[in-house]
Amino acid sequence: MAEPENVVLEHLRAIRGSIEPLERRVGQPEARVESKFEQVEERRDGIGTRMTGLTHAVMAGFGALVHRPDDHERRIARIEVERA
Repeated sequence: MAEPENVVLEHLRAIRGSIEPLERRVGQPEARVESKFEQVEERRDGIGTRMTGLTHAVMAGFGALVHRPDDHERRIARIEVERA
């Protein structure tokens, strides 16, 4: 009969062989999750940049709308002065 110590070591070696492939599979999702987080951060940064660009475009458009009535009022005033 084998010594108890050797039987325990034999079982531990068998368990280690079974656990190593499991560790490799468990380790991979971490890398995928990290990669997904990086992609989300890049998209978030891109959204911020696009929002800034849109804000400038909206403000420029709004500014043009605000200036247009002033231009019309000036033109009308100039026409009225010319008619008088």
